[in-house]
Amino acid sequence: MDTVLKYKSYLADYLSKYHNIGNLKKSFRCLNPEHIDNHPSMSYTDKYDICKCFACGVKYDIFDLVGMDFNLNNFKDKVNKVKEIYSDYTYEIPNATNETKEIKLKDYTNYYKWCINNSYKSTYLKERGISDILKKKYNIGYDEKRKMIIFPITKNCYFGRSTINKEKFKSGGDSEIWNKKHLENSSKNDLIYVTESIIDALSLEEIDPSIKVISINGVTNINTLIKEIKKNNFIGNIVISFDNDTYGIKFQNELKEELTKLNVNSFCNNLIDNFDSSICKDLNQSLILDKEKLKRNYDYFNSNYKNFIRGKGDDLYY
Repeated sequence: MDTVLKYKSYLADYLSKYHNIGNLKKSFRCLNPEHIDNHPSMSYTDKYDICKCFACGVKYDIFDLVGMDFNLNNFKDKVNKVKEIYSDYTYEIPNATNETKEIKLKDYTNYYKWCINNSYKSTYLKERGISDILKKKYNIGYDEKRKMIIFPITKNCYFGRSTINKEKFKSGGDSEIWNKKHLENSSKNDLIYVTESIIDALSLEEIDPSIKVISINGVTNINTLIKEIKKNNFIGNIVISFDNDTYGIKFQNELKEELTKLNVNSFCNNLIDNFDSSICKDLNQSLILDKEKLKRNYDYFNSNYKNFIRGKGDDLYY
């Protein structure tokens, strides 16, 4: 019980790191995926270590959020996941006055080297249509003990994807966005694709090695992307290619709305509308099913987007 209570007190840090909520003294957008919260209505209270929405009424502690973020239903699994997350770096839990946390980030460089040296022990990426060229380019490795493909984001942060089930893992660290370098030094003719997952981003790079593509590692990280766009004064164009499911469609429309507020031109296109929706929900599945078909879709729309950006095409509505 003491362990559970201790982990509950990590909620403030989790909200900051995994949901990009900087000021917990103010209300923020509800984290309930079923609630479209255009007017921030959720608040955090350190007295009970929960966040509550005063519009839809939901209450979440850290275990509820970890369950949603990592698709976990069993409470023991949620506790173990919190334990795993917070074994990655040392920190000080904020007190009631919300003093600034001191966080010592962990350097994963040696861990990445170990995973890269063991990458040959897994055929997962090959089975997903991802080449050794991209695996080497992005220093993607394999943790044979955890049975996870490890995608480095920075030296202090990585994303893990299980090779035996649907589990996904985001380490503690300093970033959520993979390939965010593409937002730097932008021009009005830049065209950047944004996907939900890294493996979807890699799928697009498989059909166009010259593409600029970013992964936000989950639709809940939209606010993190917006923050990076503001930070870099991005003036280019974005194609939002989220999964072809309820959440993907919902959040791509929400992201487009936020980009419009920033005067950033954007298009919504998952590129897989002409695939069988019963078996194909994302870019990686389409790559595996029919790479040439996905490439034709991409080439057609990409060419039209570039012509539109340069003022040579008709109006596009996506």
